[in-house]
Amino acid sequence: MKNIKSFIILLVLGGAFITADAQYYYGPPPPGPAPAPRHRERQEKTDDEGSQPSGYFGITIGLAQPVGGFANAVGGGYSGYALPGDNIDVSLGIPINHSNMGIALMYGSYANAFDINGYVANMQLTDQTRSYAPIAGDVYSEGFLLAGLFITYPVYRFSFDFKLMGGFAFCSLPEVDYGADYNAAGYYNYEWDNAASRTTGFAYGLGADMRYRFRRASLMIGVDYLGSNPVINSVQTYTDPNGYASYTRLGGSMPISVVSANIGVAYDIR
Repeated sequence: MKNIKSFIILLVLGGAFITADAQYYYGPPPPGPAPAPRHRERQEKTDDEGSQPSGYFGITIGLAQPVGGFANAVGGGYSGYALPGDNIDVSLGIPINHSNMGIALMYGSYANAFDINGYVANMQLTDQTRSYAPIAGDVYSEGFLLAGLFITYPVYRFSFDFKLMGGFAFCSLPEVDYGADYNAAGYYNYEWDNAASRTTGFAYGLGADMRYRFRRASLMIGVDYLGSNPVINSVQTYTDPNGYASYTRLGGSMPISVVSANIGVAYDIR
């Protein structure tokens, strides 16, 4: 569903961009005489004005690939079982005094499903006396609010942007529910339920974008690396065949690191 919503948003933005750009097009002018050398020199200088540095306001969608400890599905820990997901980013690059440097701002919304099947398979490897199975698995939901610096290098209609940012990650950690020894009553004799929770931590980001300009709007593609290490604050509820329940606090830190490949539209700021 998140992929569909992101695609619809990008489709609407792309349609608006094409419509806005097309309304100024009236067809090619008739060919004229070859310009004199001085006029040609002035024309080339005018065409090169597109190489002036510019900032941007952009909206992109992409694929969010977990890396490092965030995707390292080993052991029985609560973290490290993120699957490939998707993201939508809103970014702003504000040039300082029409220079190649400026202020970068970004908000990104990322979603990565929890690999409940891989998690339960690892539980099974540690205990062969029971038969384990997943009950419910949720999604890691990460929101990144970042600010920093960007540098842009214009080359005719192209602009190559590089950014370094820091800020905060607002994370919703998934509920993970699994059981063992399915009984005749339709329930599991043993059940472990890790409750969903929310946490916040310091975040950082590195990014590189390429923009291709059509008048004041641009096609924008890029790659971002985002990382954080928030603290886990959840509770695991364990139930046995006798109906006894115990509660264990889940703590520690959770490494979150994502590489995203993005595509979208941007509006130039000079």
